[in-house]
Amino acid sequence: FRNAGADMTFLEAPESIEQMQEYCRRVPGPKLANMLEQGSTPILTPAELKAIGYTMAAYPLTLLSASIKAMKESLERIRAGESTDDLICSFAETKDAVGFTQYGFEEERYRID
Repeated sequence: FRNAGADMTFLEAPESIEQMQEYCRRVPGPKLANMLEQGSTPILTPAELKAIGYTMAAYPLTLLSASIKAMKESLERIRAGESTDDLICSFAETKDAVGFTQYGFEEERYRID
């Protein structure tokens, strides 16, 4: 694949650290590690992957799965009439994260009194 022009290679679902190490030893060029929790491949830290020889790491479902878990917990608490304050960001942090503060979102305009 490198000879055909691929910028990076990817080994689908190695099942051990030894397989990951062998791939990095035998295949030249940049390599992508796919870190899918509860999949076949051992989950390693970015530092561990770099030490083996990986150039890039993808954690494709980590944020999605974590957000689903947080949404379920939030909805369970809302249904039970419990606070979600410890599960959520402040409104200011949320505005920053989604870019509202960059384009002048007016908080007072959307306040429910």
